[in-house]
Amino acid sequence: MPEVVGDVKIAKLFDGMRDGTPFVVDRPALPAGRERSDFLAYLRQGKVILRAAGLSVDRLDESRGQQVPIAYLTDGEWVWSASVAYYLVEHDLPPEAAFLAHVRDRNFAYVAPTPEQIEAAAAAIQAQ
Repeated sequence: MPEVVGDVKIAKLFDGMRDGTPFVVDRPALPAGRERSDFLAYLRQGKVILRAAGLSVDRLDESRGQQVPIAYLTDGEWVWSASVAYYLVEHDLPPEAAFLAHVRDRNFAYVAPTPEQIEAAAAAIQAQ
């Protein structure tokens, strides 16, 4: 279940940590193909609401070093980390099921958020 701040849902990258290692539970795979490509395209269209300089360490394979983008994006209803796309591409880590369902419900058609939605999404991230 996603974290909700106000009216904004925040997609979880991982479901938790076990002995310092992140894990996910019961997430259906998103195999290579049209749906995966459409999902990744949707993620990349998101409105950036927070970005940090540089890159973060890959938490699933630290030997890769700093490869993970540090940014948060929104479609006005959900906020997600740019790392969702990175971990899907690099590690086949599926997205949170509720977030994937949201994007599917939109038929992978990104609609730009309103200024009010962008403001609410930015506030939700800062409240975390």
